Amino acid sequence: MGHIVEKCDFLDVLEEAAVLGTEVVVDLRDGGHFTDHVREVITEDGQDFALFKTHGRLGVHTMSDARRAAPRIDSYEGKLGQ
Repeated sequence: MGHIVEKCDFLDVLEEAAVLGTEVVVDLRDGGHFTDHVREVITEDGQDFALFKTHGRLGVHTMSDARRAAPRIDSYEGKLGQ
């Protein structure tokens, strides 16, 4: 059985990307995919949408997967005032 991605998982990935300004890789239910920056995640009339820099507005229900384009690197280097 394959990995089941919950809707809240998509929203977490998309919202994190919007806040941090990072790219995500999105796989679509129709078989397509793309990499883009998320500008904002919104809910209208009970439906969730992501606003992408290049790909415009896309309903979360059209996605089969969303993940970081690059792994997150946790570091204190910038916080240490070096």
